[in-house]
Amino acid sequence: MDPKLAPSSTPPQAAGTSKTDDSNAAPLRWTTVVKVRLVLFGRAIRPHWFQFMLLAILSGNIGAVYAVTDFCQAYMAGTKPYNIYYVSSYAVSTSFLVSFGAVKAVCDLIVGMLADRIGRRCMHAVGWAFGILLPVMIIAGKNWPTMVAADIFLGVQQGLSWTSAVFMLIDYATRRNAGVGVGVSETMGYSMQALFAVIAGYMINETTKNYQKSPFYLVLGLMVMGLLISLLLLKDTTALAAAETLQYERADHDKAVVQAEAEAAAAAESGVSITKPDVLQLVKPDFPVQTFFHTSFRNPSTIVICIAGCMTNTMTGLAWGLFLKWMAAGETGQWKAFNKHDAAQVLLAYSLIKGLCQFMSGLTSDMIGRKGIIVAGLWTCCGALTVLAVSGSYITSHSAVYSTFLAGAVLLGFGTGLMYPNLLAAISDHTPPRGRPAALGTYRFWRDLGYAVGGLAGGGLRNATGSFAETMGIVAACVFVVGLLVLLVYRERMVPLKMY
Repeated sequence: MDPKLAPSSTPPQAAGTSKTDDSNAAPLRWTTVVKVRLVLFGRAIRPHWFQFMLLAILSGNIGAVYAVTDFCQAYMAGTKPYNIYYVSSYAVSTSFLVSFGAVKAVCDLIVGMLADRIGRRCMHAVGWAFGILLPVMIIAGKNWPTMVAADIFLGVQQGLSWTSAVFMLIDYATRRNAGVGVGVSETMGYSMQALFAVIAGYMINETTKNYQKSPFYLVLGLMVMGLLISLLLLKDTTALAAAETLQYERADHDKAVVQAEAEAAAAAESGVSITKPDVLQLVKPDFPVQTFFHTSFRNPSTIVICIAGCMTNTMTGLAWGLFLKWMAAGETGQWKAFNKHDAAQVLLAYSLIKGLCQFMSGLTSDMIGRKGIIVAGLWTCCGALTVLAVSGSYITSHSAVYSTFLAGAVLLGFGTGLMYPNLLAAISDHTPPRGRPAALGTYRFWRDLGYAVGGLAGGGLRNATGSFAETMGIVAACVFVVGLLVLLVYRERMVPLKMY
C-alpha cells in the first residue's frame, strides 16, 4: 500500500481537545473554565435530569448496602468475646472480602461484555434481584462459611448494578464529561457508604451479638427498593450510547471511504482489478474479547490504570477488613480497642471524604488531565498508610491513636477520592464509545479484584508478620511504586487547558 494512503497511527483525538494549535492561546481564568464545564455538563444531562437523578440515588443505595454488610461482617468472626464465630486466622476472618471481590470482578466483566447486547437497565435490575439473596442467607445462616458464601450475591449485586449505573451516567453525561459523570456516581455511593457505616454502628449490639439480624433487615429493604426503582422508573441508555458511537465514528468512516476509493482508483490506473469495498464494513465494531486483551495487556496506558485500580481497591479492602479489625482488637500493651462507635466514625471520615471530593476531582481532571491527579492520589494514600502504621506502632495514648487514625483515614479517603473517578475517565479517554462498555468492564474487573487481594493478602501478611502496622507499611510501599509506574508510563489523552 502507498504509505500516503496508509491509515494514520495517531490515535483519535481526545474529547474536549481542540484541533487547532492552541500553544499560543491566552490562558483562561479558572473560575470561568469551571463555569463552562458545569454549563456543558448541565446541558448534556438536562433532557434526562430525572433519570440521572434516579441513577445517583441508586448509586447511593448500592453504597449503603456495602457499608452495612461489611461493617457487620467484620464483627462476626474472630477470637474476641464479641465475635459470633471463632476464627483464629486473620486471612479466614477477612475471607468475606475475597468471595465478594472475586465475584464482583467477574460480574464487572460480564456487564462490559453484554451491556450493549441486552441493555444496561436489564443488567442493573438483575443485580438487585440477585442481591436480595444476600440478607436472606445471612439472617438464616448458622456458620461462618455461610456468611462468606452470602457475599457472592453481594458481589453479583455490586458488580452488575453499580457498573451498569456508571455506564448509564456516562451515557447521559457524554464522553466529554466522563469525569463529572463518574464523580456523581462515586460521590453518592461513598457518601451513603459513610453514613450507613455509622448507622450500622448504632444498630449492632456487642452484648446481644445481633450482627446477623436487624442490620440485614435494613439491607433487605434497600435491595427491594433498588429493584423496584430499576424495574418501574429506570430507562435504558443503550440507544444514547449508540448515537454517540455513530457520531464518534463518522469521521473515521469518512476517512476509510476516501482511502478505499483512492486505492481503487490507483489500482484501476495500473490495470489491476479490485473489488469496490462495502463502505458499511469499513469501520468494524470492537469485539469484547479483543477489547479485554487490548485494555489488559496491549495498551501500556490502560495496563497501568488497571494496576492502579487494583491497588486502590486493595486499600479499600484493607480499610473495611484488616484496619477495622485492628481498631476493634487494639494493640496489646499500647492502646486499647476502639468501641464500635469510634471505629464507625473513623470509617465515616474515610468514606465521606472519599465520596465528597470525587465530583470536584472528576471535574478538575476534565480540565487539566488525569495523570497528575491519579499520581497525587496514589502518593497521598501512601502517606496515609504510613501515618496509620507509624501511629499504631509507636503511640501509646488511646486518644492520640484515635486522632491520628482519624487523620490517616481522612488522608486515605482524600487520596482515593482523587483517583476513583479519574481512573475510569482515563480508560474512557483511551477507548472509542463502541468499545467503552467492554473497556470499563475490563478495568472494573481488575480494580475489584483488589478487594480479594486486600482481604487475602492483607490477612496473610498479618498472619506472617504478626503485626498490623508492618502490613500497612508493606502496602504503602507497593502504593508508592504503582504511583511511580503511572507517572512514567501513562500517556495523557486530555490536553490541559491554560488557566490562571
